[in-house]
Amino acid sequence: MEIDPEVLSIIQRAKRVTILTGAGVSAESGVATFRSYKEETKESLWSQYDPQKMASIEGFLKNPNRVWQWYQWRRSELKSKKPNDAHKAIAKWQQSKDQRVTLITQNVDGLHQAGGSKDVIELHGNIWSNHCLQCRAEYKGNTDGVEDVIECPKCGGQVRPSVVWFGEALPEKAWRDAESASYSCDVFLSVGTSSQVYPAAGLAALAKSQGATVIEVNPEPTESSVVDYFIVGRAGEVLINILNT
Repeated sequence: MEIDPEVLSIIQRAKRVTILTGAGVSAESGVATFRSYKEETKESLWSQYDPQKMASIEGFLKNPNRVWQWYQWRRSELKSKKPNDAHKAIAKWQQSKDQRVTLITQNVDGLHQAGGSKDVIELHGNIWSNHCLQCRAEYKGNTDGVEDVIECPKCGGQVRPSVVWFGEALPEKAWRDAESASYSCDVFLSVGTSSQVYPAAGLAALAKSQGATVIEVNPEPTESSVVDYFIVGRAGEVLINILNT
C-alpha cells in the first residue's frame, strides 16, 4: 500500500510522536472487541451476558463470582494471542534515536508489552493485574484456575481485575501522562480507534490545539473533525510501511 508522501513527510519531520491505540490493533491479533463479544462467544456460556454489564462495578457487586469468572475466561482466551505487526512496529519505532515516540493504549491485554514496547501508558488498566476493591492494594498472588473471587490478604475485601470498568474514572497518573504526551507532540497518531469517543478523544483534540498534526489509521475513516489526515488500512500494514519508508 502507498501512503500520501505529504503525510509521510509530516511524520518523518516530527521530533515527538504520540500514538494512541485502540481495539482495532488488538483485533488484528484475534482479540475480540466488546462490540463483537456476543458474536465471538455465541457457542460459549458467556454469549447470554452483556459484556458492558459484566464490566461494571454494579455487575461485580451483584455477582462477584460471575464477573470474576468472566475475566478468568477472557484471560484464558488471551493466552493464545500473540503480538501482531502493529505491536512490533510500534515497539521498534520507540527505539528511534531521532524521534521520541510515546505510546498510549486503551487496550488491557498487555500485547504491546509482549511485542517489546516499554513505558506503555495504559488508560484502561491491565487485565493481568488485580487489586482489592476495598483497600486498593495490588494482589500479586497466582490466580490461574481460581474460579471464585479472592479475599484480600490485607483487609479481607474482594479482589477484582485492575481494569477500568464502565462508569469509572481513568487512572489519574495514566491520564496525566497521556495529556502531557499529547500536549507536547508534533504528530498525534490515532491507530485502531476513533477520535470521537471521550475521554480518549480529548487527547487528539488537545494535541491539535497545541499545533500537532492529527493522523488516523483505520480500515475505514471516521467522521472526526479533529483528524487532519486519514490513512486507510490495517494497522500492522500501515505502521510497517511508515517505519520502512
